[in-house]
Amino acid sequence: MSKLFEPIKIGKLEIKNRLAMSAMDLGFTSDGSINKRFIDFYVERARGGVGLIVVGGCYPEMTGKVWKSIVGLDKDEFIPGLRKLTDTIHKYDVKVAAQILHGGRSASSFFSKTHPVSPSSLAHANIKQKPHALTIPEIKKVIDSYVSATTRVKKAGFDAVEIHGGMGYLINQFLSKATNKRKDRYGGSLKNRINFAKEMVITIRKKVGKGYPIIFRMSGDDFVDEGLKIDESVEIAKELEKAGVDAFNVSPGWHESRTPIMIMAIPRMSYIFLSEKIKDNVKVPVIGSVRINDLALAEEVIDNNQSDIVSIGRPLIADPELPKKYKRKQYDDIRRCIACNQGCFDSLLNFKSVSCLYNVRAGRESELKIRKAKKKKKVMVIGGGPAGMEAARVAALRGHDVHLFEKTDVLGGQLRYAYIPPGREEIENVIKFLENQIKKLNVKIQFCKNVDVKTIKELKPDVVVAAVGGSPIIPKISGVKEKNVVVAEDVFDNRVQVGKDVVIIGGGTIGCEIALHTAKMGAMEPDVACFLLKNRVINGDEAVKLTSRGKRNITILEMKNKIGGRFGISTRWVVLKQVKDAGINSITGINVKDIKHINKSGKASITFEKDNKDINLLADTVIIAAGYKPNQNLTRKLNGKIDELYKIGDCVEVRTALEAIHEGFEASLRI
Repeated sequence: MSKLFEPIKIGKLEIKNRLAMSAMDLGFTSDGSINKRFIDFYVERARGGVGLIVVGGCYPEMTGKVWKSIVGLDKDEFIPGLRKLTDTIHKYDVKVAAQILHGGRSASSFFSKTHPVSPSSLAHANIKQKPHALTIPEIKKVIDSYVSATTRVKKAGFDAVEIHGGMGYLINQFLSKATNKRKDRYGGSLKNRINFAKEMVITIRKKVGKGYPIIFRMSGDDFVDEGLKIDESVEIAKELEKAGVDAFNVSPGWHESRTPIMIMAIPRMSYIFLSEKIKDNVKVPVIGSVRINDLALAEEVIDNNQSDIVSIGRPLIADPELPKKYKRKQYDDIRRCIACNQGCFDSLLNFKSVSCLYNVRAGRESELKIRKAKKKKKVMVIGGGPAGMEAARVAALRGHDVHLFEKTDVLGGQLRYAYIPPGREEIENVIKFLENQIKKLNVKIQFCKNVDVKTIKELKPDVVVAAVGGSPIIPKISGVKEKNVVVAEDVFDNRVQVGKDVVIIGGGTIGCEIALHTAKMGAMEPDVACFLLKNRVINGDEAVKLTSRGKRNITILEMKNKIGGRFGISTRWVVLKQVKDAGINSITGINVKDIKHINKSGKASITFEKDNKDINLLADTVIIAAGYKPNQNLTRKLNGKIDELYKIGDCVEVRTALEAIHEGFEASLRI
């Protein structure tokens, strides 16, 4: 029997299971206060069966405010709102902690309105604002701000406090040689660099007493030059355990590190070895986290003694009922987080609040409630892509008689192509979830059906939801119909054989994805590379090369000045690194003039203009990846002929899966 749903104690605090919801910025406040939106959001997660919820990060003083929407703990006036939050969460037998986070040099004056501080005057790689190096009296004041914040945490009814000492924030800046160049008792040796965190824990412990749990969040490995490695982190944990820490929450890296931490391309459980190493060296509970989106993996982690508790964040944004559904074995009903970051992390970076690609209600729990319709209607959904499936799901939940028509023999639309490139496999979870749900809800599905006005008249629906998607854009280039020229969908569907020399016209999302997919053809499988590495047949550099690319020569031609422009902020840099590792060449700022078939060689000659010069490339295969255009032929014919007509997704305007799914949800609420 798994221990996942067994209780566990942090200090004297008993938690009903081994699942914690990690602290995360939600973008719900601009003045640091708790509002109804916070409470609605966390109530759904508390109902869903998680054992511990960590709220935050919360800034202890204005100098440490790292983002505009961080929760405040620097004033007593925040206590009533926080108390209302904790009282509400406690109704569901869920414990709640507050995370205190001081950004240090990561706290831009743009948000804090004060100058950033740090152990040394070294600027953050992304912010580039030189911080003030704290003096010893100022260090004491910062520690006092943490103590005052912890006092407020306790008064507000939180069951524990989590001190954020990782991810490159202030405490981590003291712990790491990368940012701590001090010569006094707070710098130099590891023993000295621990002093800031150690004094803070000791001072907080004295203030809150022996029984109040202190959790310490730490980076097992900083993933930056001169940063902490796991062996140093083990020594830090040992010292802080002696100082009074009751549990350690271990995560990888800094936000500014060049090692991916939060995206779907990271194999699941990649970083759990960090919490395992800490657990092997301390007696208090250890929390493991990052890229554990399936509770079967959480069970493995707990049962194999790699950590005592598993922390999940984004999976509970995607599905607040994840723990309950898993415990009840309702596996098909679980929305598995795909780590796309579109609605969560990327939204925050764009100064928006948290949402989710396919949990439309995330962050809008009170606003978007699915209620039974007053009148049952016959609803015809045309198109089985993500927008159409979501519209069908919600309409069926509301009690309507739903008929879905799909022109191909499978559901998923263009999203089917998104999970084919390497590192994008998680996207298939979206299609699986929606398909399972509409089948369970008895939505009547007709495949291989091209819908026209006659089909609609025969069905006699009360409502038509048009979700007919988009079609590949074929640029007006001379020779674009030559036999060497194919569209990206042809390659994804294995309808064509791809030659050795490949030119891809278009360097946006589709262009990069088809380039990576094509490059991977013939590449070595990772388990083979691992075997050869173990037996010292190849080295690490060779393993990266052999698993990243096959034998094809691939060139992307893009008219804009950069490739991958439509990927999210947190994903694009990783995709560009993958493109580089795969040996894919890209030429930007160009204009393709023509494509000619050369009979003797069988190749295609592509002429493009760059910097007012004509350049020629030869290719065995030319792949058109210039994006999509809306399919609007049917919807034009339906205008004015259907009393209740909704147009959703790419047939209106080509954009993201998140926008399409949200449109499908909201359209069905209006039926």
